Amino acid sequence: MRRSWLGALREALVWWALLVVVDLMFISTVSVLELVVAAGGAAIAAVAARGVHTVSGAGPGGTRRWGAAALAWPGAVLTDTVRLFAVTARTLCGRPVEGRWQTVTLVSGTGAAWACGLLSSTPGAYVVDVRGQQPGAGEALVVHVVIDDRTRLERVLTAGGRR
Repeated sequence: MRRSWLGALREALVWWALLVVVDLMFISTVSVLELVVAAGGAAIAAVAARGVHTVSGAGPGGTRRWGAAALAWPGAVLTDTVRLFAVTARTLCGRPVEGRWQTVTLVSGTGAAWACGLLSSTPGAYVVDVRGQQPGAGEALVVHVVIDDRTRLERVLTAGGRR
């Protein structure tokens, strides 16, 4: 029991530290009040994150390709931001662009939890469902995409193309 309590506390503290850092990244001038608000908000979110983890029983999954994915992520965010700007400009000029649902399959051994988080944190794709393990491959993801072209991040994480 003591061991699980310490593990839960450790996980909540890691979440708290990560969330405080992320909050402070978006503040131009850090003051005492901003630190208090960041720490308080992060504490609430860290407890919630630990609760979600406990209830879901989820883990990060396999770590295959996580290093390559982490390196590809900044470029994917930048590329998708530029592409989304072009899509927005086309829409403002009267040529509306609609998103669509696509299914992609993760490379075998890739953790769905962290892969979905990385894909969803880019402007061009958002994972809405994990359909389960595919024979001889990884898990199938249902992704909402606005942009037809795949980013390097998507190519690193997925096997084959979109369906």
